[in-house]
Amino acid sequence: MRKITSALLVDDDDAFRRALQGALRRRGVKAITAATVEEGLVLAGDETVDLISLDQRMPGGDGLAAISRFRAICPDAVILMLTGFGDIPLTVAAMREGANTLLTKPIDADRLLREASALGASADRDAAPTSTGPRSYRLDDLERRTIEAALHDAGGVVATAAKMLGIDRRTLQRKLRRQG
Repeated sequence: MRKITSALLVDDDDAFRRALQGALRRRGVKAITAATVEEGLVLAGDETVDLISLDQRMPGGDGLAAISRFRAICPDAVILMLTGFGDIPLTVAAMREGANTLLTKPIDADRLLREASALGASADRDAAPTSTGPRSYRLDDLERRTIEAALHDAGGVVATAAKMLGIDRRTLQRKLRRQG
């Protein structure tokens, strides 16, 4: 797992942003914050960060559209898009733009760090493609992570996770059997 030592939190919700910043700092992470995409881009250019947490919906700037700009400034950072409205198509769109994954709010600092560390280690192993080479997407990995997140958020209840994913319970059970 990659150790996350610094983070940039870009979110328009002041209370959420400050609470997450405090929680990360208590865990030894240097956390800086921005209330807008533009402010975040400036900070990303000034600071070296291991993790960028980016809200999807913000007034004055769409987080999804800004992912590629953050990726250009911080190519080695783990970028996690946060949203209260997660679904598989949005997750795929975020990953196409350059995010490592999409997580649904509310989220705590421990889960954020756990996801970022795991994704950072995975990116280190896979050696991210160069900007001139073709980009590779693994839908099976995306689907597995999305299902795992839904099951976690549903407390392990398959029927609830299936509703969250917008699929039938039996379909989710088949997918789980296939994944092992």
